[in-house]
Amino acid sequence: MKTKAWYAKAPFQFELREGELGAIGEDEVLIRVKACGICGTDMTSVKSAAAGWEAIGHEIAGVVVEAGARVGHVGVGASVTLETSTFCRTCEWCRDGRYDLCNKGPSFWGRRFSMGFAEYVVAPKEVVVPFEGLSFAVASLVEPLGVAVDLTETVDIRMGDDVLVLGLGPIGLMALRLAKLRGARKIYAAARSHSVKRIETALAFGADEIIYTDKTPLETYPFERGGVDRVLVTAPPQTIPPAFKAARTGGVIGFIGIEYGAGASISFDANEFHFKKLQLRASHATPALYFPKCIELLKSGAVDGDALISHTFALDEFPDAMKALRDDRGSAIKMVMVNE
Repeated sequence: MKTKAWYAKAPFQFELREGELGAIGEDEVLIRVKACGICGTDMTSVKSAAAGWEAIGHEIAGVVVEAGARVGHVGVGASVTLETSTFCRTCEWCRDGRYDLCNKGPSFWGRRFSMGFAEYVVAPKEVVVPFEGLSFAVASLVEPLGVAVDLTETVDIRMGDDVLVLGLGPIGLMALRLAKLRGARKIYAAARSHSVKRIETALAFGADEIIYTDKTPLETYPFERGGVDRVLVTAPPQTIPPAFKAARTGGVIGFIGIEYGAGASISFDANEFHFKKLQLRASHATPALYFPKCIELLKSGAVDGDALISHTFALDEFPDAMKALRDDRGSAIKMVMVNE
């Protein structure tokens, strides 16, 4: 089968290509892409990381068109969403019960011709997760919601904690909502004042106070308890040192993010870090986990997926959507391609 698929190369170069997917294997699934969200990783690739042409898009929801002979959990016509990768089940990490540390399992990254911003995609059966009761656009949020769940699990938010969220992109907003659901006493959300829609959504998701970082540095903000117990950083690495200052003694800082070049390195006062007994924990949701939990969070409305989707666009509008997301920090939250 042939499919159209977008390829991208930095900086902001795009090509819509047509290619052959070929016959699927016994353990593979052919999926018609119905929705795919733009991720911050996509933006990083298009801005600077993609040195050569590459297929793009991984926040996918769609319909099974064909299933291989050894695929038993989904059939033709099933609505599915895709994990980016999974664990292998046979390595030492998996056999010791730490499958969350295994990156050796099947993935659809770089598989065949297309990825998410396409008409069709082929995926190994292990990463195909069925769902019901969600629109395809909202179902495309399951993958990034899994990232947010991983972040909140990593920092172990507890009832009564004060929490600071740095970075109000989709993952930051979902993590904020999860912090509320986990019983946070008070939630602070930090953002620049021009992020109007994201700030409104943060308040709707449970933020108690907004810190406008272009007006008030975190280092000088008068936190009610003198600091916070948990910090969720979904912003560039340069925001980690200020996060240390915002944390109370014994605070835990969770970080998720990718930066290239000089911005990937930070420096901080190790004595302060030591005497405050802080912890810095990295969250990296590979392999992808928590999909059934995320589907239920979205179905129940505990996390309002529709509130996060600020824009939708068609397949042929992908370059324009990427540029609009780059330029529009006032009204854009999550942009999702929808294939009718």
